[in-house]
Amino acid sequence: MESATTKYANALVSIARDEGKLLEYKLAIRSIDELLKTNAELKKFLCSYFVSNEEKYRLSDQICADFAVKYLQNFIKLLTKKHLIYHFHDIAKEIVLGLNDELHIADGFLYSTKPLSEKQIEAISKAISERMGVEVELKNLIDERLIGGIKVVVHDHVFDGSILYKLDSMKQNLKERRAV
Repeated sequence: MESATTKYANALVSIARDEGKLLEYKLAIRSIDELLKTNAELKKFLCSYFVSNEEKYRLSDQICADFAVKYLQNFIKLLTKKHLIYHFHDIAKEIVLGLNDELHIADGFLYSTKPLSEKQIEAISKAISERMGVEVELKNLIDERLIGGIKVVVHDHVFDGSILYKLDSMKQNLKERRAV
């Protein structure tokens, strides 16, 4: 059985597909998700039972005004009316997954010991995309345990070029040699 989060997400993905604006919806949803994550007061206002729906709708219209997607305002208003804005981040993750499926894009994580530049991330993403045969979008995360190098995880594929991995491999090889 589908959760409410999944149902709402699937509905918006279907609308985006019908409109032919998958990428536009993805960018809009990510922007609104970031806005709600960084602005707790806004989220609290939209979730409040003490604020009228009309006031919330006016604010929703302002939030969605910059996006060229037809039904986004209605979607945000519906979530507001149903008091589901509190769960927007979970719904947004489901929407982005659905839109990525439609766009044939895979999300992945790029682990490094320090933040990488956009140019570096783009080059790594391009190489992984070519290797996997699907467009890959990478999010850079910091993992100081790697010691150096990088590790890329896309779904169940792991590309590990970290020093930690190389040390672990050497240790395993030594153990295997001792056992023989």
